[in-house]
Amino acid sequence: MILECQLNSDRDRLRLRLSEQGWVERTAWRLYGTGCFCAPTIERVQLSSCGTRVAIRFDDGREGLLEATDLSPQGPPTLVIRNIGQLVRFDGAGRFEAVPDAVVLIRHDRILAAGPRAEVPVPDGQAHVRTIDARGGVVSAGLVDPHTHPVFAGDRAREFAMRKAGATYAEIQAAGGGILSTMRATREATDEELFRSALRRLARMSGFGVTSIEGKSGYDLTADGEIRMLRVLRRLGARSAVDVSPTLLAAHIVPPEFVSDRAAYVRLIVEDMIPRSRDLAVSVDVFCEDNAFSVAETVAILEGARDAGLQTRVHAGQFHSLGVVSEAARLASLSVDHLEQVSDGEFDALARTGGTTAVLLPGAALTLGLPIPSGRAFLDRGIPVAVGTDCNPGTSMTENLPLAGTLACLQMGLTVEETWDAMTRTAARAAGFTDRGNPVAGAAADLVVWNFGHYGVLPYHFGVTHVRSLIRQGVEVQLESE
Repeated sequence: MILECQLNSDRDRLRLRLSEQGWVERTAWRLYGTGCFCAPTIERVQLSSCGTRVAIRFDDGREGLLEATDLSPQGPPTLVIRNIGQLVRFDGAGRFEAVPDAVVLIRHDRILAAGPRAEVPVPDGQAHVRTIDARGGVVSAGLVDPHTHPVFAGDRAREFAMRKAGATYAEIQAAGGGILSTMRATREATDEELFRSALRRLARMSGFGVTSIEGKSGYDLTADGEIRMLRVLRRLGARSAVDVSPTLLAAHIVPPEFVSDRAAYVRLIVEDMIPRSRDLAVSVDVFCEDNAFSVAETVAILEGARDAGLQTRVHAGQFHSLGVVSEAARLASLSVDHLEQVSDGEFDALARTGGTTAVLLPGAALTLGLPIPSGRAFLDRGIPVAVGTDCNPGTSMTENLPLAGTLACLQMGLTVEETWDAMTRTAARAAGFTDRGNPVAGAAADLVVWNFGHYGVLPYHFGVTHVRSLIRQGVEVQLESE
């Protein structure tokens, strides 16, 4: 029975208190239920007097009913994926498996069972059960991008051309380029403009099989502006077919207003932005580098985040090894990202703790011509590795996560099987998700049906999309074309 329902102020998330399960949440996208990439906001909800259903009206006039039975994890499947040639999954020890002749059973937004057809009983003759025929293709968990900067205005194509023609960063800045140009454009953009442009980027990501991302703020660099960016990220996660784990990256660079008083900006982040982010963000990130934030400044911000109950992560070792990787490991950060320059002591710190994921970003290293970090250097020490796009306007303008996986295979030393792990199971953990990345019973029903029969095709045949069907929260997504 549904005892109570609450619609949030943005009208895109509905919280429901159930008699047996306590509070649960449903996003506008899941409630809309059509599989369209972006759902409208919710106009109103009405709980029935008997508590068995909620009537929902959306801003486009569409109406629907949410039944209490739709919220129960118990019961028969509502979706079956049959004729799976290979089911990509990981066993209890994290070992890769490609299970032949498999089937997946889904109830609403959760996986009921997944495995060999001989071991998973499939109900027959039930009219309410939808079926997807994988036609012998590979099925995997939805891909997870653990490092993105999807909310920004403008682009830096002119800057890219200047850099390739030999211009220095100082010359690019003098011509109005660099990260400050993105900051100016983002500050000038409206909330709706930021939402719509980011939505297009997420739609491209989904076309490559991505169902969840970690997404950062960091291009406004004012207190109100960074909170605004987090709200946009939350809206994207509630109204689109891609879930978003929001990260506060106010410590991207020191903004022009604070160049003469860096300490004041660090205090602003710790004392103002982080407390205001507690209900909006999952984690706090810092770009620790010679031209950004020092190790001491980074630690102060990360400790402030930890004290506020938020997770932490760090842009580390992109250009210099400053020792911050060891501090991130000490603070049990979710991830350390980039890692082109890592000292032996930092490797040892990561290996000792084991809980911090190394997120490798081959697109950024490729764009900037940086040394390519070795994935083997981490994996052979027992350090978990994830791979991300680093989608951002300045140094890695791509939404193609499988392409990043190809680069990880070809340039960073990952095997094909390790690359799958780095884009699903381990990527989900690095992004701050605990219920996805591995298609097992109880996991989120976020899945991809691929148009190939062997899992090696994804990194092997790069640069194109191989998605036949994308399932998010048990709903088949209507993929958008450009």
